[in-house]
Amino acid sequence: MRIQAAKIAKNSINSTKKSEKSKFQYKNRRILLKFVYLRAMFMSKVRQISLFSSLMTALTSVYFVGCASIGSPGGGLYDETPPVLRNSEPGEGATRVKKQKITMHFDENIKLNNALEKLTVSPPQEKSPIILSNAKTLTIELQDSLRPNTTYSIDLGDAVQDNNEGNPMESLSLLFSTGDVIDSLQISGYLLNAEDLEPITGAYVGIYTEEGNSLGDSIFLQRPMERAGKTDAFGAFHILGCAPGRYRLYALTDENTNFRYDLTSENIAFLDSLISPSADSMQVLMLAFNEGKVNRYLDNCVRRDSVHIDIRFSARMDSLPQLSFIDSEGLSVQADSLLIPEINPTQDTLTYWIRDSLYYKSDTLLLSLTYMFTDTTGFDIPRTDTIPLYKPIQRASAAKKDNKKEEKKGGLKRLLRKKEENKNDSIEAPSVTYITLHQISGQSLNIGDKPRFEVSSPLDSIHLEGLHLQFKQDTVWKDLNLEWVPDSLHPRRYTLLARPRYTPGTAYQLVVDSAAMFDIYGNPNDRTVLGFKEKTNEEYAHLLFTIEGIDEPAFVELLSAKDKPVQSAPVKEHQAKFVHVVPGKYFARLVIDKNQNGQFDAGNLWEHRHAEPVYYLNAPLTLRANWTIQQNWNPTELPLLKQKPEEVKVNKPKEKREKVSKNEEYLRKHPKK
Repeated sequence: MRIQAAKIAKNSINSTKKSEKSKFQYKNRRILLKFVYLRAMFMSKVRQISLFSSLMTALTSVYFVGCASIGSPGGGLYDETPPVLRNSEPGEGATRVKKQKITMHFDENIKLNNALEKLTVSPPQEKSPIILSNAKTLTIELQDSLRPNTTYSIDLGDAVQDNNEGNPMESLSLLFSTGDVIDSLQISGYLLNAEDLEPITGAYVGIYTEEGNSLGDSIFLQRPMERAGKTDAFGAFHILGCAPGRYRLYALTDENTNFRYDLTSENIAFLDSLISPSADSMQVLMLAFNEGKVNRYLDNCVRRDSVHIDIRFSARMDSLPQLSFIDSEGLSVQADSLLIPEINPTQDTLTYWIRDSLYYKSDTLLLSLTYMFTDTTGFDIPRTDTIPLYKPIQRASAAKKDNKKEEKKGGLKRLLRKKEENKNDSIEAPSVTYITLHQISGQSLNIGDKPRFEVSSPLDSIHLEGLHLQFKQDTVWKDLNLEWVPDSLHPRRYTLLARPRYTPGTAYQLVVDSAAMFDIYGNPNDRTVLGFKEKTNEEYAHLLFTIEGIDEPAFVELLSAKDKPVQSAPVKEHQAKFVHVVPGKYFARLVIDKNQNGQFDAGNLWEHRHAEPVYYLNAPLTLRANWTIQQNWNPTELPLLKQKPEEVKVNKPKEKREKVSKNEEYLRKHPKK
């Protein structure tokens, strides 16, 4: 720990505080003592006790009230300075240390803020240290035995604060050695997420000695880090107490705190070259990524209601599961013809509609589910689970509440009729009178988009002659040829195509006659009219990027204020074009697309391959309707640390901002006379 110099400014503030406080207290205590004396005389006469006893009781109360009145506005200036470390055991730079207990003494009472999270001990400890504070003293007790001839670093960050105002020490660290030599070199830098340049908080960055290491990158998987530092809210890290030499440098979001890479969910980073520590704060930049390895397993399988089965897997699946029902005699019945699946693009979330009444009326279904499962060796193997699916009790609590309301109203006939309806409602298919048709693409279509619709349940039949696509000419609706195209993954969604194509600015409507559609439960649709219109070219903005300093394959993404991609365009001949962009505020990201697959690709430790480079435009783009903007951009002009705009950063730590001084406010309200 770099022991701070004595704070002359703090002593000055304290003396001023005492002076002002004493003047204030002297004036007010004279008044208070007069009141106490008169009150004591009155009490002695009323209660027939001695004047001395009454006076002592009152004065004791005044004393404790005075002691409880601490700080401003009545007591003078506030303390705005953090604690000062007076000494420690062992001291900074101590050698031949044998004790596992570290004690620190401060100039005032302290408190701790997330100390266990902010404490970093290097070399890393298998067992968590015990950290306690009491008044002006802080103790840290290491649970692992001390290693011989080793330099230890204790880093608490800003975990130590003064007890009254919470003023934190900006950094608190201590170096000591169990041998005769202190290693005082360090490695410092920043850790960012490779895909979006977000600072990564709470990750470990550690080193391995190169000398005598024949394991290469596999050492990161087999052994814990030799020394490590932890990233703060800005992604900054410091590895203290390093000896001279050359090291391999790795970063890890260590979910099980064993200081080695052994979980597929952990993000990692590495440097290509060896690094040598130094006495100054030399900065390195590391970009973390997830290799994309996933453990596949069944996360959930439930029967939401009588006709739905919901299945969720832990990660993206390459193939759909095989489903079958087990009947009462233990025989397997293939479920392909009995179920209608709805599949999300990654095939990890599935919904199945039960179409056969024999099964959706059943209280219990026994489902056999075969899928690819990741075993303990990391390989995917087929696995079969047999899962009982119980029909949930529906509307029980709601019906009970409704019954009580009916009884209070005296509606006995209505109650009996409702009970009879519930009794007859034994069929477990949705009791829908009509199929509903929902317009999921909205009434205002972007140029090039097609109107899309969703029905409330899967269709069994559709009569296309009952569907009419019309466009408005002057005040008259005229028919247009149409094509009703089903979605390949979602059986309830359809796209409506026009023959010929849609015209921007023209109003359209889809008219669906009654009983033009029937769902798998025999329910028809009611007559439905849904209108929509394609926007005109003048309602959009247009953007042209001219990319400088990049000669590799790349693509540019327009991002929303939440850092989510809205549109993407390849870089061709140093240009990326965006047409028909909805007016608004955007940000931009460029990805070096080395394999030209149109998406960001992470790295691989075994192949010693980094993630594809990513750059951010350091300013927002305001796009207005019927405007064309040309933007020159050199992605390599600014360092990566300064590229991502603050507006789209997710990790926004509290900056070191200038505090509004409480003392300034106090002096304004209490000017010196």
